[in-house]
Amino acid sequence: MIDHHCTDLSLVPEYWIRQARSTIKLTYGHTSHGSQVVTGMEALLDSFPVYQFFNDHAYYRYGGGNPQAPDTVMSFWDYVPGGDLGNPNWTAWAGLTDTMLSNANGAYTIYPHLRNLVVWSWCGQVSWADSGNIATYLSLMTQLELAYPGATFVYMTSHLDGTGASGNLNLRNNQIRSYCQANDKLLFDFADIESYDPDGLVNYMPLYADDNCDYDSSGYARNWAQSWIARNPDHELARLAAACGDCAHSQRLNCILKGRAFWWMVARLAGWEGPSGVAGEKPQPLTAQGFTVWPDPVRSLSELRFSAPGSYRIFNALGQLVAECDGRTPPNKMVRAGHYFVREQTSGACRRVAVVR
Repeated sequence: MIDHHCTDLSLVPEYWIRQARSTIKLTYGHTSHGSQVVTGMEALLDSFPVYQFFNDHAYYRYGGGNPQAPDTVMSFWDYVPGGDLGNPNWTAWAGLTDTMLSNANGAYTIYPHLRNLVVWSWCGQVSWADSGNIATYLSLMTQLELAYPGATFVYMTSHLDGTGASGNLNLRNNQIRSYCQANDKLLFDFADIESYDPDGLVNYMPLYADDNCDYDSSGYARNWAQSWIARNPDHELARLAAACGDCAHSQRLNCILKGRAFWWMVARLAGWEGPSGVAGEKPQPLTAQGFTVWPDPVRSLSELRFSAPGSYRIFNALGQLVAECDGRTPPNKMVRAGHYFVREQTSGACRRVAVVR
């Protein structure tokens, strides 16, 4: 769960930020509310070069010079495919995702083989969604996960709309949260990040906070983002917010927090174990129930040696078979940079076992 506890990037070793940059190839479908993440990440990049990422929206929409090499920085497929989770309808996003990941010919196949992280955001649709609409979303996400076991799919809650704890929006957000908790899914809790200032002491959602960070304080309208910056004018977050671009439907401080939470998330996906880990610690060889792959990490083109107690199949990030292991003769395989997964043939269980650098 990526929520308001995941916004302090001082806890994330730079090593894992760089690992995320070199391994995460992201497609992000969104419209205006979802752009808050990108705006916050751009503000971070303006101040800290380590948070470099490639946002190819401008390049592919408006032309330009050669893009940065997509295997050297975390790359966004921003705004492509277009739309969001409820726009133009409740299901179109899933079809666009399938078209992209299946490498079909069409408008959504720029670097399809490099996409290993898929994120879609909501705009305002959850405010009027019913439980069936959300069930459709959750079902389609599950189908995509089964179809593309090598890709990571990020679930997301919606923004706040000022209707409080009993409002339909919070009920539907809780429906998404409950599903993710029960099924061990990766959730970027957009609404939760929007519910807290950086101190994390007050949940403003029950105080009828909306997406602009306005809330009800004993009958008076207040804004938690503006109040926090007024109390902390010399804080780094205040400086970042002042330098941030326009934050659609919200305050700039909120965009910064969401951008920081996104980097936290991709660092975890790259292998960081969280704040309890040792700063700067290198990853250890990865194992999964007796399955071992080495060397780890390896360079961009290397021979991976697999050793397993039973029959396994090795897949790349698109779910394509790259090697098999019968438990007696471990295969040696030349593979290029990417995420690699093992699927046990008896149980069908799938787990990541190696990230080729």
